[in-house]
Amino acid sequence: MTTLRHGLTIGVERHGKDDFFVVLKVVGTLTHEDYERMVPVLEGAIEGVKDPDIYMLVDATELEGWEARAMWDDLKLGIKHGRHFEKIAVVGKPGWQEWLTKLADWFTPADARFFVDRQDALEWLGD
Repeated sequence: MTTLRHGLTIGVERHGKDDFFVVLKVVGTLTHEDYERMVPVLEGAIEGVKDPDIYMLVDATELEGWEARAMWDDLKLGIKHGRHFEKIAVVGKPGWQEWLTKLADWFTPADARFFVDRQDALEWLGD
């Protein structure tokens, strides 16, 4: 019997007046339904803040894939809130995850970097 693993965990901490630290952990395939859960959490956290600065850690170590509709959802999120993302650190496996992080760095205002080590990612986010 094959077990399909899937999950999404999101945490948001507010630091000071305008800074938000977001941790996202994805297991399995990222879906449209994941974005339907994640986006309201993020938008609820930054609601009422004129110009929030978001620092995000994405734990993609157990990410296996990404649905096309979820990619569209990510694009819409980027269009709506992209200017608020200061840094995005992606922790994962070299290969396609690293390539997508470089692509995000080129096409978004955020500084996006790929890491294999979580501690290195956290240190970079804190700089």
